[in-house]
Amino acid sequence: MLVRKKIDCYPIATILLVLGIDLVIFLFSPSVLLPIIWMLLSLNIKGWICSWNHNHQHYKFFSVNWANRLIELIMGLHTGIVGEAWVLHHTLGHHLNYLDQSRDESAWKTPQGRLMSRLEYTFKVGFLAYPTALKVGEKHHQSCNKLIQNMLLTALILSLLSSINWINTLIIFIIPMVILLFMVVYVTYDHHAGLDQQDPYKATYNITDRWYNFFTCNLGYHTAHHLQCGRHWSELPQLHEEIKDKIPPHLYREAGFPFSLMTKVEQKLTQILTGA
Repeated sequence: MLVRKKIDCYPIATILLVLGIDLVIFLFSPSVLLPIIWMLLSLNIKGWICSWNHNHQHYKFFSVNWANRLIELIMGLHTGIVGEAWVLHHTLGHHLNYLDQSRDESAWKTPQGRLMSRLEYTFKVGFLAYPTALKVGEKHHQSCNKLIQNMLLTALILSLLSSINWINTLIIFIIPMVILLFMVVYVTYDHHAGLDQQDPYKATYNITDRWYNFFTCNLGYHTAHHLQCGRHWSELPQLHEEIKDKIPPHLYREAGFPFSLMTKVEQKLTQILTGA
């Protein structure tokens, strides 16, 4: 099969649907108002695509290279994180070094040993995301070459779109790409910040909320993900069940808005329907 895991069909379909809406509004919007409305509405959906992009870089959606490169190009236009950027900065960088703050590509501690604030971490890691990925790429030439190709191809596509309608390109593509690049860094602060541990079971926060893990494709099972990052995201709940007794209770966090609200609404509806 072209798609390696059938369950990946729903994120793939959503990614393509969002691209379709992007292009329809880009080409046919009668005014600038509709692109602005769509940009604001789609930011949350594209935020979920950031999670799916992350998962794809650990376990590719497709069994053929051309399809993976194509979906990476599309997700790059959605999220500002092009193909191989996740691989170099995250998989070949952060995953290997997250237990050592002096080497971690997503370090939350300064060289002087101070815990960064969330905003300091967001801007530092965000602005250095691509330079850091290229630096990691000095040891991984094939992946680095792909990253450079993807960056140039993405820039070319944005240039072509800008030649057609630069305002719509800015609103529908470029602004969301910049926002979501920094937003990804912003939310990753919650994964490890303050946990200066050598024990991998104590170095990561987890979120077990059902709705959070539905929309992020199990990103909340983060300890399991770090232990076996090559496992498909659909297998992480099972792995979490096997290791959850090793994770201290204080390393479980609430999902936050809007997922906590979804959970409360679901619980209330269940009570009403069951008469409990």
